[in-house]
Amino acid sequence: MPAITKENSSGMRVAVVGPGALGTLFAARLALSGTRTLLLDYRRERATALNKQGLRLIDMTGEHEMRVPVTADPRDLTTIDAVLILVKSYHTEDLAAVLAEHLPPRVPVLTLQNGLGNIETLQLHLGADRVFGGTTGQGGLLDAPGVVRDTGSGPTVVGSIDGRPDPRLDDFAQVLLLAGFAVSITGNLQSSLWQKLILNAAINPVGALTRLRNGELAEHEPSLKLMTALARETVAVARKHRVPLEEHDWRARLQTACQVTAQNRNSMLQDVSQQRRTEIDAINGAVVRVAEQYKMPAPINRTLWYLISTLEQSYRDS
Repeated sequence: MPAITKENSSGMRVAVVGPGALGTLFAARLALSGTRTLLLDYRRERATALNKQGLRLIDMTGEHEMRVPVTADPRDLTTIDAVLILVKSYHTEDLAAVLAEHLPPRVPVLTLQNGLGNIETLQLHLGADRVFGGTTGQGGLLDAPGVVRDTGSGPTVVGSIDGRPDPRLDDFAQVLLLAGFAVSITGNLQSSLWQKLILNAAINPVGALTRLRNGELAEHEPSLKLMTALARETVAVARKHRVPLEEHDWRARLQTACQVTAQNRNSMLQDVSQQRRTEIDAINGAVVRVAEQYKMPAPINRTLWYLISTLEQSYRDS
């Protein structure tokens, strides 16, 4: 891939869908890099407020304020060249229907959402030829609406389901590289999705239940043992599902992943802390559902799925 500069960027206008921590962070960094950026919210009153106040990114270099157009009107997508999706997995179905109605036919869509099933849902509504997927190790913490803290950078991997090269995917990678993300294109997207799922299934629910930041999870032997057991169980399910995975020392990999994002309060922990719905169904729940296809036991994933689901139900019912 050629060297990236502002002068050789594609100039495409990118809509980032989702005003949460990662959506705000990606929108802010894209805008700072010179990419024309639109942030799509689903709440009109919040979109109005963010338009007035702007976005603020806090990272190792200081605080950066910028004006990014924010809208809750999907008709504004008609002037967009590409869409980056960073909403919660349980919003994917509704969002896909909105995009199908308002997005021009050839506009490509890239999802960096957590869990399994998002790509398939988007393809069902938008067609398989323009939906790309990926994962990101980027960490973010939303201090307030429109104010996001960079809590650790990890690799971002993008690709197509069939593994074929596509110039639209190259354009996505170019603008993300320009914005400072460590991006690579994979020819085996399913492997990348499962590699990220393994980490999410291990780290997110344990962080949510213990209320510990990622770095703290790696410092305590009981939490590290539990995360390692979750990872190994998820690997076994993936292999049964014929997902090609590299061999890893998962204990060491989890330690590294937690240390790289040491200050991050993972998204599930943030959701539980705010008594919001989590993505447990698309993460540990998805692992259990795949395991059931092969009549495999997945008791650790099932236990964490049930525990987080119980937490959700308890604060919904209160």
